[in-house]
Amino acid sequence: MTAHQAQSKLNEVYDYLISFEGMINPDNIRFSRCLRDAQALRKSNPAEGFLMEALVYRLQGKLYQAVEYAEKSYRLDKIVARDNYAILLSEAGQFKEAIALALLNLQEDNFNTYALNRLIVDASITLDKDALSQGLSLFKDPNDKSKELLCLGYSSLKTIDEKISILEPASVTIDTLIQVSSIAARASNSYYLGNSQISMIIQHNEVGTFLIINQEIPNLDIDDCFIIHDKYTEDLINSDLSFKDYKRIVYNFLPAADDNLSNDDLLAQRGILV
Repeated sequence: MTAHQAQSKLNEVYDYLISFEGMINPDNIRFSRCLRDAQALRKSNPAEGFLMEALVYRLQGKLYQAVEYAEKSYRLDKIVARDNYAILLSEAGQFKEAIALALLNLQEDNFNTYALNRLIVDASITLDKDALSQGLSLFKDPNDKSKELLCLGYSSLKTIDEKISILEPASVTIDTLIQVSSIAARASNSYYLGNSQISMIIQHNEVGTFLIINQEIPNLDIDDCFIIHDKYTEDLINSDLSFKDYKRIVYNFLPAADDNLSNDDLLAQRGILV
């Protein structure tokens, strides 16, 4: 395989990662071919070969293997792997490690918008205001090309305070939220590739006060969400958390709102998982 062919194969995997949004088919024959190409690429460029293999494992929903091979690539060439390694850590629910790496990446490259964006996302999930503040202070934007990203970062600082205040009525600790969010990330990313939107609200009823977390996922139907929810529930029960830790948390995986659905239809879909 020539250097041009190898780069073309790696770009093909990148393009697929960026463009695809939906449930993963781990048995897609295309992925088997990409794995062979990645292993061949290792002979000429080990760092890129390991990274390509990591990305293919992500396409298959094999999160632990994805992190393992991204780490191998990172050890060989930090610049090649650092941004994707941070993303894969986050998608595997390893938020604290992803945050630490994003901060390190910003220390090494003050103009790294990928690192700052990753930090904003993960600090918002873990409610790590200190890490986000540190990252914003490290980031440099001399030409004002990242105004929107910086605005998002500073608004996220305020949102973190709001989220922390939401936890208190339900007696949910930040550590418990992080662990539950990690389990949810692993469950969803084992089956789904793409973006999603997460929101938190407090709900009061005759039983008590609950923290409701809704993760709305595009291009999925309710049956797909059940598959993810079953994985999440199984992993939550088998985790180190005790029932008393998470009994006030209700985590819902929901199809993203469809403009073609009536409000009644949408409420009916959401009601199934609550």
